[in-house]
Amino acid sequence: MFSELFSIAILCIGLALLALIVSRRLYRRLAAFSVFIPLFVIRDIAGLILLHTPYVQGILWSYIYWTSDLMLSTIYLFMIAEISNRFLREYPSIGRPASKLLAAVGLALISWTGSSMLRNFAHPRLFYMIGDQRLELTITVLILLFLAIGAYYRLKLPPLYRLVLIGIGIYSSVQVGANQIELKYMMGADSIFDYMRRGSFAISLVVWTYAVWRWATPPTIQSDLIPQSKYDHLSPQVHDRLQDVNLKLANLVGQRS
Repeated sequence: MFSELFSIAILCIGLALLALIVSRRLYRRLAAFSVFIPLFVIRDIAGLILLHTPYVQGILWSYIYWTSDLMLSTIYLFMIAEISNRFLREYPSIGRPASKLLAAVGLALISWTGSSMLRNFAHPRLFYMIGDQRLELTITVLILLFLAIGAYYRLKLPPLYRLVLIGIGIYSSVQVGANQIELKYMMGADSIFDYMRRGSFAISLVVWTYAVWRWATPPTIQSDLIPQSKYDHLSPQVHDRLQDVNLKLANLVGQRS
C-alpha cells in the first residue's frame, strides 16, 4: 500500500512539472528535458495499470521496467548535451575545446558501457543492472566534468541549467550505488534499493519543479516592427540631420582643397 502511494505521489509531482513545462513553454529552450518528463509520466501511468493486470507480473514486468528505465536514462545524455551546447556556444574560445573534451569522454564511457552490456547479454539481470549502473556513472562523470569546466573558467551557469543538471546528478549518483547493492544482494521491489532509487528520483523531480517554476519564465512576445506613425514622426528629423552632416562634410572637403 505504501509503495503504491509513494509511486502515486511521484507521479503527481511529475504531472505538476509537466504542466509547468507547457505553461512556461520550456520546450522552446530545453527540448530533451521537455521530452523526458512526458515519457516518464506515461511510463509511470502505464506501470501502475500494468501492475494490476494478471498478464504482466514477475520477470516480465522486470524486463519491461528495466528496458524503459534504460531508455529514459539515455535521454539524460541528450539533456546534458543540449544544456552544454546552449551554454558553451556563448563562449566560442572556451566552448569548442570544452565541447570536444565532453564528447571524447562521453564517447569513451558510452563505449565502455556498451561493451559491458554485450559481455553480459546472455544474463538478462546482469545485462540490465551493469548497463544501467555504468550508464548512470557516465552521466554523473559528464555532469561533474561540465561543472568543473564552468568553475575553472569562472563561467556563470544560469540557475535553470544548473538545477536541471543537479537533479540529474542526484538520481544518477544514487543509482550507481543502488545498482551495486542490487548486484551484490539481489534485492527486489519494495526493498531498500527500490526506495533509494525512487526516493532519489522524487528529490530530482522536486528540484526540477522548483527550477522550472522559479527560473523558466515564458518568452515575451515583442514586436519586431516600429509603428508607421513613429516612422512618420522621425523621418523628417533624420532627413534634416543627414542633410546637416552632408553640408558639413562638403565644407570640410572644400576647405582642404
